[in-house]
Amino acid sequence: MAINLDKINEAIDRLDPTKSNGGNNKSIIKLDEGEHQIRIAPYKHDLEMPFQELWFHFGVAGRTFLCPTKMKGDPPDPICEFATKCWDQFTKTNDDSFKEMFKQMAAKLRVYVPVVKRGEEDQGIRWWSISPRTTYKDILNHVRSALRQNVDITDASEGLDLVVTMAHGFNNWLVPENITTVLKPSPLAAKKDIPTIIDSVTPVNELFQFTPVAEMKLALDKHINPNADDSDSSAGTAKDFSSNTKSNTKVEAEEDNVSEKIGEAFDKLLR
Repeated sequence: MAINLDKINEAIDRLDPTKSNGGNNKSIIKLDEGEHQIRIAPYKHDLEMPFQELWFHFGVAGRTFLCPTKMKGDPPDPICEFATKCWDQFTKTNDDSFKEMFKQMAAKLRVYVPVVKRGEEDQGIRWWSISPRTTYKDILNHVRSALRQNVDITDASEGLDLVVTMAHGFNNWLVPENITTVLKPSPLAAKKDIPTIIDSVTPVNELFQFTPVAEMKLALDKHINPNADDSDSSAGTAKDFSSNTKSNTKVEAEEDNVSEKIGEAFDKLLR
């Protein structure tokens, strides 16, 4: 067999934010095609809101980055800055190429839900990544309908399960085709096991890690200058910035160099 399975797996992993951004993959659940019965579990770190909203920059030089601007209210990160410049130019010129670049670079929302899959309770709580536009709204409506009947579907003793049917949708991606609520209340697990299961959840802030701004700049530079000569090390590499062996002066100089390159690339895009 000529094609290498390991390399295929590596390529898939690079597209997966739970791996390319340091996510703990054992804490992530992916639902295969077909029907699954799940329970949204109480999230002990935020009992009032188990749904955790995370913002990512996807596909920047083949990598995924948490957006510190959206997540922490930090000053605009270099990728957000570039996206904003693209949008500003689109509004001035009505050139769709700027709009497409903005859509590609702007931070995008993903929602993570702590769930227990029926039949796999021994694996504890895992995070299910869902679309904010469709699945998230659908599930929120199920939660709201239950709350209006004074039922908390996440209640560990008398909550409600959801039945999720996964099917191939746009681009053959697996997406929830249908979600229904099991109207009969049930416990999360056997009474003696509930505390252990609730404690099993990995905090969402441990799933992904923020990337140093300098490394984000380097990735952005690589993304908008894909044909740059790798031997030109004046801007360094992402790997270089993860090393602690460089002096602060050198890192600052490299950050300035990368910023200049990004500015040059944007000017080139304008032209």
